[in-house]
Amino acid sequence: ATPRCSARQLVREALERYGLSPEDFGHFALCDVVGRPGGVGGAWQGEHLREVGDWERPLVLQELWKPKAGWSRRFEIRRRQELERERD
Repeated sequence: ATPRCSARQLVREALERYGLSPEDFGHFALCDVVGRPGGVGGAWQGEHLREVGDWERPLVLQELWKPKAGWSRRFEIRRRQELERERD
């Protein structure tokens, strides 16, 4: 991944890497999740999730915006169908 890669490109690459069809990228979205340790056994817990636009550049987002002390961010791939259910 490079700063020029779009979220759409990263989703396609991840699907291919995990043996799924990269043509199914439309069913998945890259999400920017901010959270912190604190779950059972100190597991990371996401507190805020935002779907990254297909043409946004995640590595640029990561470079320009840092979470406050004690918080961290990670990118996750989620099914769009699940995201729609969470919004309802």
